[in-house]
Amino acid sequence: MTFLPVLPGYVLAGAGVVVVLLRAATLYRVLVRTAPGSYRRVVLRWAGLTCALLLLVLAAYRPGFSSEDSRSTNATPAYVSDLNVILVVDRSLTSRVADWGDQQARMVGMREDITALMDEYRGARFTMIGFATKATVDWPISQDDWGFRAYVKNLAAYSLVPYDALDFIDPTAAGKTLAEQLSEAKKLYPDSKNVVFYMGDGNVGPQATSTPFELPTDQIAGGAVLGYGTQAGGTIPASVANGQKLYYAQPGSSTFLTSAIDENRLRSIAESLGVKYFHREAGQDLTPVLPPVSSSFMADTTLPPDEATSRVELYWVFAVLASVLLFVEVVLTVREYRRNRMSRSDVTVDLGVTR
Repeated sequence: MTFLPVLPGYVLAGAGVVVVLLRAATLYRVLVRTAPGSYRRVVLRWAGLTCALLLLVLAAYRPGFSSEDSRSTNATPAYVSDLNVILVVDRSLTSRVADWGDQQARMVGMREDITALMDEYRGARFTMIGFATKATVDWPISQDDWGFRAYVKNLAAYSLVPYDALDFIDPTAAGKTLAEQLSEAKKLYPDSKNVVFYMGDGNVGPQATSTPFELPTDQIAGGAVLGYGTQAGGTIPASVANGQKLYYAQPGSSTFLTSAIDENRLRSIAESLGVKYFHREAGQDLTPVLPPVSSSFMADTTLPPDEATSRVELYWVFAVLASVLLFVEVVLTVREYRRNRMSRSDVTVDLGVTR
């Protein structure tokens, strides 16, 4: 059995210790106020909830084992990298523009390249910062390959945005958040290298103030700025109604707003990050984009092919057991609440009759 924790193992172990200590303190306080003869019921409920919390911690370790049926008798070489791959992804409304490949949204190209990066840097830790008018950490730094692939598969432009979101799109909104992620990666994994991949079209809103990235370049070992879109551009989808796309129009006009790639701005962003700029097109190989990485951070190992995808996950077993125990606790809590409420109602009625 192997483990692929969603967080560093020591963090999860610490969480387990905290759970045990807090639950032990809770048990002591409850037993002090419990009447003799009710200890067994109280301890059983305490044990059920405590086990549920510990099972969730175990599920976070992602236990599992490789399926023997999926393994090949001849192992193939693979690379496991001691790298932190930081993705800065444009999730603004212009990422919906359909000028990628065969009239597909720019976001489709970004998703494809993120998946390709995960294939190239198997074993690396990934984190993703999404930005539009402001930036947020959409995926914290983790080695959870399986979970991140599932997340990227459904990656899309932000949908819950204000009506004037186009006016405030800022391609450098992720500057502060990126600096924070670089610092966190250095603190958690001081012996690792960081590579940064910026993905976007360079569009800036008319009311946004875009400023260059100001980052400690010694914390970035490489990366690239990847541009998506064409000079001709395309209309910007606003929503879908009755199966048809609705597009943003200029105020007081029936003319649709369009968005084209701004390569000059993307080159400026690449310069501020200390990396190269590449314009991406559908079907292009990603290999020329990848920065050279020192061999000390790329360990040549022997792994069965597709071990990550053939791995049998067991975390769901612990999650299901925890859900059952939590459901029982909720039912007992609701029943106890209703019983206490009915008891108070009876007391109120008795007092009314006495008066």
